[in-house]
Amino acid sequence: MQAGGNPQTLRLMNCAAVLTVLQEVGAARVTELMRATGLSRPTVTAAVSTLIDDGLVEEAETLEADVPRMGRPARVLRFRADARYVLGVDVGPHRVYCEVADLNGTIVARQRRDVTAEGDAHANLLDGVEATMSEVLAKAGVPLSALASVGVGMPGIVDPRRGAVVQAPSMPGRDFLELGRLLQRNVSCPVHVENDVNLAAMAERWRGAGSQTDNLLLVQWGSRVGAAVLLRDQLLRGAHDAAGEIGFVDLEDEPQGVQAGGHGPLESSVGTAWIVRRARSLGDDRSTDAAAVLTAAADGDARALQVVDEVCARLARGLAPFLLAVDPELVIIGGGIVLAGDAVLTALRHHLTKRVIVVPRIALSRLGDDAVALGAVHIALTEAHRRLLDPYTAPNTKPVTRR
Repeated sequence: MQAGGNPQTLRLMNCAAVLTVLQEVGAARVTELMRATGLSRPTVTAAVSTLIDDGLVEEAETLEADVPRMGRPARVLRFRADARYVLGVDVGPHRVYCEVADLNGTIVARQRRDVTAEGDAHANLLDGVEATMSEVLAKAGVPLSALASVGVGMPGIVDPRRGAVVQAPSMPGRDFLELGRLLQRNVSCPVHVENDVNLAAMAERWRGAGSQTDNLLLVQWGSRVGAAVLLRDQLLRGAHDAAGEIGFVDLEDEPQGVQAGGHGPLESSVGTAWIVRRARSLGDDRSTDAAAVLTAAADGDARALQVVDEVCARLARGLAPFLLAVDPELVIIGGGIVLAGDAVLTALRHHLTKRVIVVPRIALSRLGDDAVALGAVHIALTEAHRRLLDPYTAPNTKPVTRR
C-alpha cells in the first residue's frame, strides 16, 4: 500500500494503479500486477476485487498452451474492453461517417450517411450527425448510456475548447457551429470536436504510417488540401487554431484569395478538379474523374504520369516553406492522391529536392477513408480512459457500474 493519506484514498489509489496497468497490457496475472505496481499481493487482490465489482475487470482461468499443469490454472485478470464504448465521427461536406470502438480501440461497427446542404445548413448537418450516430450504435448493439466519450472531426478552423467550428470554407453556411454543445444534449458523456486533418494525423501516429515517429507532417490531399503537424508528439495548433491550412498558400505574385467553393489558391491549383482539367487538356477523354487519372498513373500511363508530375511540382512550391519551418522527420500523404501510388512519392521527392535543404521521408497513408474517424476514436478513447480513472482519484465520485 502506498504511504501517506487516509485508508480510503489509498484504496482508490491502489485501484487506479492496477487499472492503469490492465488498460495498458490488457490482461495480467496477480504476480505481474504486483511487479508492475510495486504493491503487495493482498493490496493487489483487494484492488482487483473492487475493479471486478465495478465492472471494469473480469477474471478468466487459462492454461499455458501445451504445458501440463497440476492444480488450479493460473488466475488471469483482464481489462473489460466492453465495459464502455467510444464513438468517432467524421463530418464532411456531403457525408457523415461514424465508427464505434470498445475500450481497447477495436472497431465494432461503422456507418456512413449522405447529408445535404439545402435549407438550414446547421439543422441539416446536426440531424445527419445524430441520425448516423443512432444508426451505428444500433448496429453495434450499444446503448447511448454505454458511451464514455465522443470524438468529432470537421473541416475548417475548429476551436476544440468550445467544440465549435469557427470557419468552414468547404461547408458554406456552417461557420460558427457549436457542434459539441449541440450533440451534448443527447449524450451523457464528453464530446470533443477537432479539425479533421488534425485527427487524421493523430490516427497516423496511433495506427498508421507514423507509428514509429513523433515528428510528422500529414498532408491530406484530395479535392481540398490541408496539413497537420505533430512535433514531439504534440499537435501544432497555432494561436488561432489555424496551423496547417496550406491549401490557402498563394503561389502567384498577385494574391488570388478564396476561390469558388471556398477553396484556397493552392488547393485550387493542385486538387482533384485541377487534375481532371489538366488530363483533359492533354487529350485524356476517357478518364471520368481524378480517381481514374490517378489510377492510370499508378499503372504507368505516360499522360497520367505527366499530370502527377506537374501537380506534385505545384504542391512542392507551397509545401516547401512549411517543411523548412518545422523540419519533420516524416511526411505522410493522405487523401485521394494516394491512388497514384509510388508515382506521387517519386515526383514529390524530386520536386522537393530542389526547394528544401533536407528532404524528409515521405510515405503514403494506408488508412484510407478511415483516417479522420479513427483519429476521432483515438481522442475519445484517451478521454474515456482518463474518465475511468476518475472514480479512483476523486473519493466522492461514484465508480462505473457494470452494464
